Amino acid sequence: MKTKIQKQLICLISLIFITSFSLAPLSMRKTSESGVKNTPFTVPNLSAQDTYWPPNSSEWTEVAPETQGLDSDKIAAMFEFIEQGSYGTHSVIIVRNGYLLTEEYLYQSKLLENKSYYEGETIHIQQSTTKSVMSILIGIALQEGFLNNINQTLYEFFADIWEPTFVDSELKKNITIEQLLTHNSGLLGGGVNYPPNSKTLGSIDIINWALDLVPLGFTPGEEGQYEYTNDGVNLLSGIITNVTGNSTVEFAKKYLFTPLGISNDEYDWWHDEQNMYSGGFGLSCSPKVQAKLGILCLNNGSWNGTQLVDKDFFEEATTTKVDWGSWGGYGYLFNIMPASFPHGGYFAAGAGGQDIYVIPKYNITAAFTGESGMDYESLLLNYIVQFAEDNTPNWDQIPEDQLIREGDSLLYDINASDTSGVEYSIDDTVNFNITPEGIITNSSILSVGIYPLEITAKNSFNNTITATIQISVQSKPSSNAIPGFDLNMTLILILCTSTLLLSWRKKISKN
Repeated sequence: MKTKIQKQLICLISLIFITSFSLAPLSMRKTSESGVKNTPFTVPNLSAQDTYWPPNSSEWTEVAPETQGLDSDKIAAMFEFIEQGSYGTHSVIIVRNGYLLTEEYLYQSKLLENKSYYEGETIHIQQSTTKSVMSILIGIALQEGFLNNINQTLYEFFADIWEPTFVDSELKKNITIEQLLTHNSGLLGGGVNYPPNSKTLGSIDIINWALDLVPLGFTPGEEGQYEYTNDGVNLLSGIITNVTGNSTVEFAKKYLFTPLGISNDEYDWWHDEQNMYSGGFGLSCSPKVQAKLGILCLNNGSWNGTQLVDKDFFEEATTTKVDWGSWGGYGYLFNIMPASFPHGGYFAAGAGGQDIYVIPKYNITAAFTGESGMDYESLLLNYIVQFAEDNTPNWDQIPEDQLIREGDSLLYDINASDTSGVEYSIDDTVNFNITPEGIITNSSILSVGIYPLEITAKNSFNNTITATIQISVQSKPSSNAIPGFDLNMTLILILCTSTLLLSWRKKISKN
């Protein structure tokens, strides 16, 4: 009889333990077998690609193009294309995210071994790219308070030298800075030509030349009118000198070149005998100066946290003011890329192939010098921008299945990396949300079940990677379950209880 009671007691106690603890652990055991983790991991959010701010040019060294998502082989293919076509390109520099990826010099379409032009020159004439630099300087004058706005008129700055005998004198008085920036001043083209093999304009006074001798082709500000002129931009240089008390080059050195780490031997600028520097053309500089100007533009006139150029002005400067249709457009002395270039952007253009291209969408600037008007846009499309287009983002950690209990909230952080930035999306927007930082949450209370979810990470070139995970929603343990106990603990308790009961039985038997 004793033995029978003992057996019944053991079975009863075991049944109590199993009933009390097994409901919740069974679902946990099932989760373990399916490989789903019940504790989501958290990793830092992916921040935007940091911009490298190059120091003095001598310290700005090249890095492998692959470090910024570009392709060395395609760069090599670009130079082969230039050589095979016998194009008159003199230099190419490519920068992404502030990192110098390519700086090459050519002679007779072939690459030179040294980082300098043929016969050792290190700077190159920029022609009308100078105009875009003048636009930047006007933006700096606004930022520094030397100018009030771009509606100020010529007469405000040159009243002390104004003569009623100037050609079209009264109309010229009302020409505004903005009209000079958009070639809408009425001043006819042509203008002063530099004497050959000279760094000065000889005896010509470029300010009096423009005010006194250059006629108007239309009323200043007349809607729809445009006349490309060097003399009008020379007047902008005169305005800079007038309001700052410094020559244009002195002003540029203090507020532009020095902050960008550009040394005196990296540029030169032609001027007349009155020490008035040409704004229409005449600047010479190195490819690294071209590239640094491009980086400044990419960041809307900001350099390493300091706003050098008035931001509102610069955004307007690179927005279409003159629509050229299929040829693109013109802002404030900047050319706007045509629709045939699908990636957008703008550029500074100089005769003969002196160009600085800025593509904000991909944080790329590429600059060229040359002796012929080569189609640089085809190089950008086929060899430069295409570099990054061929690359996809990478998962920092491959997304994993997740487990939540019925009624609980999901919070899961996924991360992918790409030098051009990453956008996230999911295929189930009814049950889930995803933030721009890659945090996935449930948008409503989820019923018990398994929810497949496809996650997509896309870079700015629309290249994607995907991963599919399962969100498992399991029922909560019954109310009589003791929190914190799982199946393993239940089995251990049963074993211990059974051992104690058997020991007790032996003692009873002895008695």
